[in-house]
Amino acid sequence: WFDQWLVGMTDGDGTFHIAYQNGKWNLVYKISLSRYNLRTLYYIKKNLGIGVVRKDNTKGQFVIRDRKKLADIIFPIFDKYPMFSNKQYDYLRFKNALLSGIIHSEDLPNYIRSNEPINSIKSIINTSYFSAWLVGFIEAEGCFSVYKLKKDDDYLIASFDIAQRDGDILISAIRKYLSFTTSVYLDNTNCSKLKVTSVRSVENVIKFLQNAPVKLLGNKKLQYLLWLKQLRTISRYSEKIKIPSNY
Repeated sequence: WFDQWLVGMTDGDGTFHIAYQNGKWNLVYKISLSRYNLRTLYYIKKNLGIGVVRKDNTKGQFVIRDRKKLADIIFPIFDKYPMFSNKQYDYLRFKNALLSGIIHSEDLPNYIRSNEPINSIKSIINTSYFSAWLVGFIEAEGCFSVYKLKKDDDYLIASFDIAQRDGDILISAIRKYLSFTTSVYLDNTNCSKLKVTSVRSVENVIKFLQNAPVKLLGNKKLQYLLWLKQLRTISRYSEKIKIPSNY
């Protein structure tokens, strides 16, 4: 399940990046997370057995630059479990650049990522590894929160949010898979956002995460556990949902 989870994490917060430096092209696979989530980056490093974790005051990065390790270890994962977002175009270009031995600037053609969706909603949710992928994507792009409906009111609302730029098909697939009725919102940066607060939607999130083949990790796991704890104190949810005692 780790490989499938990793692809979901990469669809969220990963990049296959080609950068020109010191007269040649450097190929870098990278996952960037908040510094609060370093544990997850070290988990990825441990499971892959390669790469380095770098950190500064605000974020951490898991990085692989070694071309042989990219070809031998990373490519087989992403070939077996392709990404669902248009980052797949970046991966195919990245892989082609490495396997064709691109080194100098004149060897790399101009590139603009296509906006043409690679997948349909149906093809995404029917993929065998979607559930493990989704846990990884939630790890990267999901958010669990509780807030007051009005500043001067004690009425609390629980929400689950998930979003991605240029990700309408992908976020719509998640909406359908988790049986949400709330519409996907597209902002002026072309970021597709989905926020649910209803009892039924919150229950669907909990059921999915409790039964998924892999678990959330690190800071996101802590956020989810605190969310569950708060849900138990909100009668709107606690009286209608069987909230698990552990995760």
